[in-house]
Amino acid sequence: MEFYISNNNEKEGPFTLEELSAKDITPHTLVWAVGYKEWKAAKDVPKLNDIIYKTPPAPPVQQPMPKTWLVESILVTLFCCLPFGIVGIINAVKVDTLYYGGLYEESVYRSNQAKKWILWGFFVGLAGVLLYVFFLVSTIIFEHYS
Repeated sequence: MEFYISNNNEKEGPFTLEELSAKDITPHTLVWAVGYKEWKAAKDVPKLNDIIYKTPPAPPVQQPMPKTWLVESILVTLFCCLPFGIVGIINAVKVDTLYYGGLYEESVYRSNQAKKWILWGFFVGLAGVLLYVFFLVSTIIFEHYS
């Protein structure tokens, strides 16, 4: 059986099955053969399945896993601000479970939440240290001049 193909709205052929395998036809390439009333998509012609699907499709693109922020959350919990660090840990431990469960957007959201709570904890802790140093220096200066 010989087939014609439509390439850029121009008829090419006739081609044998062997000749068609050298062409880069896709499932949507239009083909026609003797006995067909109209042009058909190549995917609708069972004889062409071996030619169309001779190579596997491109693998799906895997998004990179978002950062978990677990280590940073633990450090903020230990050295700074317990409440902020705990909320960071809760969000951080969910990142990889959600990612490997196929919920990429939710894992990115949890990663961003963990980062947010770590930063809040860090800056609140930094402000506390700066206030402590300020009051310590103020006390020393006040005692020195009184």
